[in-house]
Amino acid sequence: MPHLFWVSAIAPFMVVVIGGVFDFLVHGDEHGIPIVGDLKKGINPISISQLRFNGKHVGVVVKAGLLSGILALAEGIAVGRSLAMIKNEQIDGNKEMIAFGMMNIVGSFTSCYLTTGPFSKSAVNFDAGGKTPMSNVVMSVCILLVLLFLAPLFKYTPLVALSSIIVVAMIGLIKVKEFIRLYRVDKFDFCICMVAFVGVVFFTMVIGLSASVGLSVLRALLYVARPATVKLGNITGTEVFRDVKQYPHAKSVPNILVLQLGSPIYFVNAGYLRERGF
Repeated sequence: MPHLFWVSAIAPFMVVVIGGVFDFLVHGDEHGIPIVGDLKKGINPISISQLRFNGKHVGVVVKAGLLSGILALAEGIAVGRSLAMIKNEQIDGNKEMIAFGMMNIVGSFTSCYLTTGPFSKSAVNFDAGGKTPMSNVVMSVCILLVLLFLAPLFKYTPLVALSSIIVVAMIGLIKVKEFIRLYRVDKFDFCICMVAFVGVVFFTMVIGLSASVGLSVLRALLYVARPATVKLGNITGTEVFRDVKQYPHAKSVPNILVLQLGSPIYFVNAGYLRERGF
């Protein structure tokens, strides 16, 4: 670890402090500089008594919960894999899903905000040198102290200061070489990547993730509906079958058509295979 690792860790805090002091001294909010504004001090009460499972609320809960849950899970796994790739590590998407689910179930009884692995906070944490779950414990304690005692001090923090912290941290996650490699490997995946990037950066997280997930589902459906088909032939003297186009000496079995399909046969692609004479 670099000797000056603490510089990147304390930099976001200094930006907030300096920005807040500057805005307070020059009354920036009176000159059009957006600030955080008044923050309510304290912790929200336990909300389990406010849960209602009657017909009036169930539809709203299911609709909002399904949409927010899918987006939160997609966002959390995406940022986890992005950070894991930087360190050449692997993450288990199923375990991430279980963790997010358990956290949100427990948090729903205590007025908790939707729990996920946000790009901005994860990027700031990574850029500050956080490597283990202990960093989340430290962040939680800091947030608790802010909510209980220090919330009014952040009233004059300029929004541009918070934005700059997020932008600087996110830039470190952008790997141009990965874009180039993806373009060379698979053009369609590259298009999905660019749609997600443009949607998230220039619009909103919901637009970027929804568009990229939609394209991914469309691609999966196209692969199933239009599976790759390969005619196989027998390599003389063996029990091995290979593509007759790649192995011209492979011989077709008389009166038998041997095919290798890229997906199972069912109603979606049956018509396509029949039209091709299979």
